[in-house]
This record gives sequence, C-alpha cells and structure tokens, in this order.
Amino acid sequence: MNPFRALLAIGLTVIAWSSAVNAAALPDPIESGPTGLAIEYHVSPADRPALRKLMQSSGIKQFESWKAQSIIKHYQLLFNRYVDSQNWDMMAFVTFNTFSDVARWKAIENRTPAGLPLAALKLTKNIRTTPADLYFQGGTYASRPATTKSVFLIIPYDYTVSTAEYIKYSAGYIVPQFDGWLAEGVLASYGIYLGRYAVDRHWSALLVLEYKDDAALGLREKTIAKVRASLRENPAWKAISDNKQNVRVGRAYIMADPLLP
Repeated sequence: MNPFRALLAIGLTVIAWSSAVNAAALPDPIESGPTGLAIEYHVSPADRPALRKLMQSSGIKQFESWKAQSIIKHYQLLFNRYVDSQNWDMMAFVTFNTFSDVARWKAIENRTPAGLPLAALKLTKNIRTTPADLYFQGGTYASRPATTKSVFLIIPYDYTVSTAEYIKYSAGYIVPQFDGWLAEGVLASYGIYLGRYAVDRHWSALLVLEYKDDAALGLREKTIAKVRASLRENPAWKAISDNKQNVRVGRAYIMADPLLP
C-alpha cells in the first residue's frame, strides 16, 4: 500500500470509530416524540413554474418568519430538478428543538396547511407529511443555508431491521462513508432522517446529501469507490458492507435544488 492510501485508510478508520462512539451517546429517538417533519408536495407538470415562483416570493418568507419566531429550529426547501411523476416536486424539511415545539406547528397547519401560502396550496395535487427525526448530520447541515451552487441528492430507504439496529448500521456503515466524502471535498453536508409511524409509507429512512456543486456530484461514483476501498480495510466496516442487503431496500434517488431566501 502506498503511503497516501495508508494515511487515508487510517483517517477513515478513525472516522468510523468516532461515528460509532458518537452514535452510542445519542438519545434513542423512540424515547420521545418526533422532532421533525418531512413534507412532500406534488403538482402537475404545468404548475411547477408557478409553485416555484410563489414559494420564492412568499412561501420562503413564511418559513423565515417561523424560524425568526423560534417556532421552528431549521428548515430546508428543495425543488425536484426534473419532472418526475413518480416522485415529489417540492420537499420541505422542518426540524424543532423539542417534541413539545411540534405542537406549535398545529396552529400553522390550521392557518396554512403544510406551511404553504393559499395560492401555492391550490396548485398542489397531493401532500405527504412524515413525522421524522434528524438523527445524524455532518458538515454544515442545519447550521447554514445551502448555496446557489448546491445540488441535493435525496435517497429514500425502507429498513427491514429494528430502529435500534438501523441506527447502529447507519453509525457503522453510512456515516463513515459520508464523513469520507466530506473529507474528499465533494459534500458540503448530509443529514439522515428516520421516519416515524412508517407503516405503509414509502420510506422509513431518508438520506439528504448536499453536494457542493454539479461538478462535485459528477464525482460521486469515483469518490464512493475511493472511500469504500479504504474503509474495506476496517474489518468491522467490511462486515457490515457484506451484509447490507439484509438491512434496507432502496427507492428511487431524487436530484433537487434548494429554494433560498
């Protein structure tokens, strides 16, 4: 092994160990109510431009106001880059400081369902709201807005093990990879949401990857291969990797752009 690869392998092994330690210190999400919402909005293809315009003119102002009033802790609005009838057109991630704060969203729902201005609400064909927890995050996720160059890749999964087992899987297998991609300079941030009350929903875990720009996204496969090659020298990570097909079922990936203030 050449010296550079050896150094990278050591660094990624430390990342994997640190991720596992940090995960062990995290509170179990089932010990309290969910502290986030993932809201999916669907419109007809012809109404996509109007929805985007309405959100940029008045919709974002509402979310900014709720954040300024500490009703919500953080929000992220994403717009599907492509017309895709099988998936959402816009998605909102809303997180709260505590479960008790979520009750304040009920008043918002009564006035502006799903957080939309009335004109935008009239455009929607259907809306899905999934209570969820932002359980892992890295980079600048939830600490600063995305940039105009950011491009998001949203990866939904259904996990087929218990929530506790999936948390361990995420800490031991997924997070070390994401941290490796951050170290490679292609990711700006990541978040991993675990859905609540997942029966008959189309995802129970949602991975949110913010790439720095389109060029960085173009390096995705190359970066995955590079980081995994180094992590495979960690027996614990390799064991999880060899059995990952027994943990989750993947869904269609979605490429999206942020809607910014």
